[in-house]
Amino acid sequence: MKDLLHDFGTWLMAFVISLVPAGLGSVVSLLVETGLTWGQRIAQVWVGIVVSYFVTNAANAMFGMHPFVSQAIGFLVAMVAFKGAPGFIAGCSAVLAELPGKLSERLLALIPRKDPK
Repeated sequence: MKDLLHDFGTWLMAFVISLVPAGLGSVVSLLVETGLTWGQRIAQVWVGIVVSYFVTNAANAMFGMHPFVSQAIGFLVAMVAFKGAPGFIAGCSAVLAELPGKLSERLLALIPRKDPK
């Protein structure tokens, strides 16, 4: 049981440490924004952390950078992620709104039709 708790503590510490650069980037971006509600501030921090996490891992997988460099990229991405999130969400919702119509058109085009005589 002692080893299990130690392993869990080690995992938890590594997890928290990996979120620190993204969290700091999000918090720094909060200093620039004024007039945000607490809900928007929490959302900004979480958007920054999530986007930064995926961008940092993608940069490591594609370019194999030093961990310090990838954390710096994660920090910068977390600072601008919340600004880009509304445009990304609006674009995704526009595409998803058009998807059923386009999908039905494509499926109906696959059905053979009889020519009227």
